[in-house]
Amino acid sequence: MMTLSSYASFFILVFTMVYSPGPMTMFMMANGMKMQYRTIWPVLIGASNAYLISMIVFSVGLTQLLQQNKLILTVVQVGGIIYLLYLAYTQWNKKTVSGLSSTGFEVSKNSSLYAKGALIAFSNPKTIILFGLIFPQFITDSHSRSLQIMLLGITFLILQFSSGCVYAYFGRRIKQLVEQPFYQNLINKISAIVLVVVAVFLIVKL
Repeated sequence: MMTLSSYASFFILVFTMVYSPGPMTMFMMANGMKMQYRTIWPVLIGASNAYLISMIVFSVGLTQLLQQNKLILTVVQVGGIIYLLYLAYTQWNKKTVSGLSSTGFEVSKNSSLYAKGALIAFSNPKTIILFGLIFPQFITDSHSRSLQIMLLGITFLILQFSSGCVYAYFGRRIKQLVEQPFYQNLINKISAIVLVVVAVFLIVKL
């Protein structure tokens, strides 16, 4: 079964990724306080359904293949570690951006909120990497792979959903804070360090 340390590393990794400013969080922050809070739910549900589909396609199917081919599994493990280190490098060197709320994801009156949430989730390239390269590395070779995938999947969906709620509800309150260069630099540096720590954990597991 999955160890507590492995799950904790996964939790920290996902928490860092979903709470760091990105397309979905910026969308929720930009629109959360412009609309009534209850109208945000279709966006979150649409995104969650899209993530669930991606999870099934990339994580469940690929995990079964990887467990049968150790060479491919090793390649995926190394690729996932390299990607985490690359993310850490880009986060550490990311430049601050002014006017984060002007993301281009504002909702027009004729937009479908459910479809908008699903589109943002599907169009995020990190989704494919996360479910295709990162998820399988936390799953042990045992008869309980389905339960492990379910646990990781539920954890991701809960954290992603909570992130959307937080950014939507506190959007106007944290807007000025998020747009401050000091805050952006701090978040980027912390995210980079966390990604390196998780990458080191995965290296030790190899």
